[in-house]
Amino acid sequence: MYAPLHYQISEYDCVPTALINGVSYLFPRREIPPMVIRNIFLYCLDTVGRNARFGIGGTSRYAVQLIGNWLNSYKMKSFSVQTEFFEGEGVTLNLNGSIQTCLDQGGVALCNMLLTKREEHYIMVTQMDSKWVYCFDSYRRSHVRGMKKNVVILESEDGRTPNLKIKREWFEQNQNKRFCLGPTNLRESLLILRK
Repeated sequence: MYAPLHYQISEYDCVPTALINGVSYLFPRREIPPMVIRNIFLYCLDTVGRNARFGIGGTSRYAVQLIGNWLNSYKMKSFSVQTEFFEGEGVTLNLNGSIQTCLDQGGVALCNMLLTKREEHYIMVTQMDSKWVYCFDSYRRSHVRGMKKNVVILESEDGRTPNLKIKREWFEQNQNKRFCLGPTNLRESLLILRK
């Protein structure tokens, strides 16, 4: 049995939630070792904010790389993944690019996008076509204002299908705009493929 995908429980846990959702999307519940869940939460929420409070800035890209590397090396009889971390110019939606190839092979792409000019947010991309990028956004929302049909909320009836679609040309923008990958220096993505 595959578990339903999860929503964030705070304003800061988009990365661990996206990672857990990625694993849950690829594996039935009985095949997911507890060590995987443990280490995702152990390595994430590593930033330090004001007054030395951990996690206030969410999860760093270094932690995303670390958990990706750990997942690559952790092998069990029923659990094995291949991950690849991309940043900067490596994060593109080209038809023959790494993200499209990963999705075509049944994997998922965890992508960092902008929510505001200062706020970044991780989502899980499960498929793309020529017009839309289909995602599961762990930040539960009932509507999106001011996006002129570039971002559409979807009903996820079974709890495992995309709950958000973003126009591909909007998502690819190299601008400081909401719901897009944003400037090259901010781009990052972790690809996860079941082996």
